[in-house]
Amino acid sequence: MNDLYSLCQLIKSHPLFNVQRDAILGLFYSLKIRQQLDPEGLLQALKFHQPELYEAIQKNHALFKKHCEDSLKLKMNGIHLVCYGEELYPASCYLMTDPPLTLSYRGSPAWLSDKALAVVGSREPCFESIQWMEKEFAPFCEKERPCVVSGGARGIDQKSHSVALRKSLPTVVVLPSGLENIYPESLKEWLHAIYENGGCVLSEYAYEQRMHKHLFHHRNRLIAALGKATLLVEARKRSGTLITAHQSLNLGRPVWIVPGHPLDPHFSGSLELVMEGAQIVRDAQDLSMLITAEMNDVKASPAGIVKQESLLHYR
Repeated sequence: MNDLYSLCQLIKSHPLFNVQRDAILGLFYSLKIRQQLDPEGLLQALKFHQPELYEAIQKNHALFKKHCEDSLKLKMNGIHLVCYGEELYPASCYLMTDPPLTLSYRGSPAWLSDKALAVVGSREPCFESIQWMEKEFAPFCEKERPCVVSGGARGIDQKSHSVALRKSLPTVVVLPSGLENIYPESLKEWLHAIYENGGCVLSEYAYEQRMHKHLFHHRNRLIAALGKATLLVEARKRSGTLITAHQSLNLGRPVWIVPGHPLDPHFSGSLELVMEGAQIVRDAQDLSMLITAEMNDVKASPAGIVKQESLLHYR
């Protein structure tokens, strides 16, 4: 066995993975620290710590062979595959309660940028929000050159991606589907520009996975993790955008809110977050000040320290 990604696919498909997720991820992390994260090292760790899972893998040679063949085809088609613990795996994902075991992407690993900014908002934004994106967010992008992370949905997501591309910036599109079934389909027209500007289309789902409604909220936690901060432009109450913002706060990441009138239902969720302590941003100058302060803050997140120490228990 010499394909870590294919081995991970076997592990993900086994019922024990959901039951013993933290322990299994702890093995991955300890192997990463010891620079022994390879198929042989992982199998030996599973044999000692997860014998039932190890035995199941040993008995599934045919399925493993199929996973290896599928992985090879993906690589030949320009798909990059990343496993938990590998060098390109997003460091911020180690702070998540349910981090993806594997990721696949086409393009460049733009999430490694020190200025990755998640941008979320309504799918049906009001005119003022779109106007703010042009008058304030676009100049901010031109000056600070961030990597814009969003979900590719219509509305604020696509507006943020389009501004980034217009300013020749990398942008990361986090899909609620596999790379074979890009959603929404209109994004296919953007792919060349995304790749040309050093960005990527990223997914944690199987290559052939189609979009499902429940995957949107699941996907949003990854958007929250990939941004050093989250900019929320417009959100109603009980919206997916609000969920993403709360996930950012749970990860210890700052959330920056474009405010609205308290009687405007488009901003009711946004104003709730302000009451919970999120930072208001008025314009490009505020954004520049906040992102500069965030980049200068090199203190380790307490949540990150606790998470990593717990994982190291499995060394």
